[in-house]
Amino acid sequence: MEDGLRFKEGNSMKKLLNIVLLVSFVFLVGCAAHPVTGKRELRLVSTKQEVALGKATAQQVVKQFGVYDDPKLHEYINEVGQKLANVCERKEITYYFTVLDTPMVNAFAAPGGFIFVTRGILREMDDEAQLAGVMAHEIGHVVWRHGAKRLEKAFGYSAIILLGEILTKKDLSQLRQYTNFLFSLMLLGYSRKNEFEADNSGVRYPLAAGYNPKGMTEFFEKLKAMEKKPPTKFENLFRSHPPTGDRIERIQLYLEQVEFEETGLVRNQEKFKSLTQNLPAEEPKK
Repeated sequence: MEDGLRFKEGNSMKKLLNIVLLVSFVFLVGCAAHPVTGKRELRLVSTKQEVALGKATAQQVVKQFGVYDDPKLHEYINEVGQKLANVCERKEITYYFTVLDTPMVNAFAAPGGFIFVTRGILREMDDEAQLAGVMAHEIGHVVWRHGAKRLEKAFGYSAIILLGEILTKKDLSQLRQYTNFLFSLMLLGYSRKNEFEADNSGVRYPLAAGYNPKGMTEFFEKLKAMEKKPPTKFENLFRSHPPTGDRIERIQLYLEQVEFEETGLVRNQEKFKSLTQNLPAEEPKK
């Protein structure tokens, strides 16, 4: 009887210990204030894991599309990007900005601060303010943790624990199921709610960095005109985002609530055009 009682007590203690460890894990690793709303939220993917996953996904993106070979353009894009990153709510991570060698009109972000714009989308822009709006939108996805949240929702607690073990061992080959998911997510787009949240960032960050915040709506007006063209290189962009008209209306409503004087706000059309006017329209040569 005594030994049996001890056995049962031992099992109970193990169960209790497991519960305590689980609660402690969720509390220590998973609870943090949202960078934008300030509300407490559960986080299964830590910032360190998010950056490691983003880096692996970014490598996959570069392998798929290639990097456009123009050091001066990259320096310029990074300069604009860092101005925006300096005013965003997540400054604990480093942001990287890359121009992809594809005529596809698109821009996307991998978790952890890896931002991509295509030479195709740069060809469609008029000035630096429009560039700032698009890149701020992508930074917004990172700040809101949209990719990390989708990963948490799709894979759940057990898979995220496994992810931690994989990252600890630094076995990048086992990361494929996670990076494939994030790569597809970037191309197919986030939810309507996520896109609207990022659109808000696409106005706030440029204004805070000294840009004309109307750049975002101006570029969306261009996108709306593109919707009437044959799908081709624009197809993925329109399929993966909410209706452009809805987004323009929401942004305009937000702009009406924000007080700003356009005089003195940055446009930099001449500099932007000098670096982008000769971008090729065709697919890269193999």
